Amino acid sequence: MKSGQSAVGRIFEEDPNNKILLIFWRCDLRPLLHNSIPPKMAQAVPPLPSDAMKSVLSGLSPADIRLEPFPHIVAEDVLAPDLCAALVRSVPGFDRFGWAGTPPSNQRYPMSAYRIGQDAAMPAIWHEFVAYHSGKEFLAEISALFADHWAPAMLDRLGGSLLGHSTGLCAHDDPSAVRILQDARLEINTPVTTKPGSPRGAHLDTPNRLYSGLFYLRDPEDDSVGGDLVLYRFRSDPPRHIDVFAFDEDQVEAVTTIPYRANRLVLFPHGLHAVHGVSPRALTPWTRKYVFITAEIGEEWLVSPAATGPGA
Repeated sequence: MKSGQSAVGRIFEEDPNNKILLIFWRCDLRPLLHNSIPPKMAQAVPPLPSDAMKSVLSGLSPADIRLEPFPHIVAEDVLAPDLCAALVRSVPGFDRFGWAGTPPSNQRYPMSAYRIGQDAAMPAIWHEFVAYHSGKEFLAEISALFADHWAPAMLDRLGGSLLGHSTGLCAHDDPSAVRILQDARLEINTPVTTKPGSPRGAHLDTPNRLYSGLFYLRDPEDDSVGGDLVLYRFRSDPPRHIDVFAFDEDQVEAVTTIPYRANRLVLFPHGLHAVHGVSPRALTPWTRKYVFITAEIGEEWLVSPAATGPGA
């Protein structure tokens, strides 16, 4: 089903696998309920020294950028093992993302950086992690890292640079009041209990996005099959409609698969060829966990040439 009306408005999408109508706000991704983390969970993860936190981009350089099928970075063990393990252990249960009870099969639920930062029950390591990776210092890091790969149309909207703008947080700040909205939101894909499949096939992110990063938090005992990141390319020119839930299989071809592995980072600038999706997940009781590190602006900048050329 085609997306809704604006870059920050309501989006309507239909999952072709499960026939579920998804209705959400593109930026305001706060869950419906705000239960507290059980006290045992909050106490189970002792705070680490503040100097233990570092950027997931530490040690990376433009030489690490892979160009096919579009510019991206895959980095291993980007955080200290004990820090990553602490983050994995302290991901809250489904009741914190949705509701008490059995979750629907293989669906995505987010928890924004803003909400995490406001939640005193979340461990300090989560507060520190999302604060840095949704802040101005991280924006400066990624701006420099991909300096030669930002889409010209994006830079035109931003006066030539991602820097020097007012910034805020998704799910909190008004896009009419700040130029760039950032997020480092914790997301889950629920256990696959009914029908194997992908939570989302080949797609482009929303046309107002600047970059996308996936920091994986796989449980060490997770023996599930699937749930890997697949990078695609269009078989021909990009289609006219690019803001869709998933492209038809005959429109794209898979180029590379990046396994879902703890402490692995995948990061890329948004662009017309940044097509990606999740490989089908087999039946499993395990939850797929990751942090989605991103930024966006208040208007759509990415447009297919087919939507603006002759006959459009």
